[in-house]
Amino acid sequence: MYEYILKNKLERIYRKGTREKQFLNWKDINTVLVLFDTSHVDTVKIFIDQLKKLKKKVTVYAYQKKSDTRNYLTTGYHIISEKEAGKWFNNPLDAIIKKQKEKTVDAIIDLTIHRIIPLEYFLASIPAGIKAGLKKTNFPQYDFAITSMLFGEAESYQVTELSRQIVYYLERIEAE
Repeated sequence: MYEYILKNKLERIYRKGTREKQFLNWKDINTVLVLFDTSHVDTVKIFIDQLKKLKKKVTVYAYQKKSDTRNYLTTGYHIISEKEAGKWFNNPLDAIIKKQKEKTVDAIIDLTIHRIIPLEYFLASIPAGIKAGLKKTNFPQYDFAITSMLFGEAESYQVTELSRQIVYYLERIEAE
């Protein structure tokens, strides 16, 4: 039921359409916020390490499904659990969004392969210079969207390929 409410909030955000698409040069991107599903933590960790080697300041938010029982406390990643995100009362999602809005983010890179409504709501609520990810809906979620992937491949490969393509194209953007 809570997911239904988030979907309605998302539709209102996108109908307002107040955000204009933006593009930044890769060299001008200093702070990156990465979104992903914890089932791909090992694959995404490699990508995050690459961003850090490029001197990007990285903040990470991951969605943990109820079926994922691993402990992510030592990773330093912000975890949004399915259990917590589905609460009616004392839902942490709005507090997390409020806290993140206080920080400046140059780019948000969404590495989710499937639609995850709480992360999608998070993405829509956080201002950023540029937003990039895999197109999963008809909503204008991203400034730069990868529109197709090799869906016959393993999901970890898809996440690796998605991250590679996003960085490849962001490196080639020449914004004025």
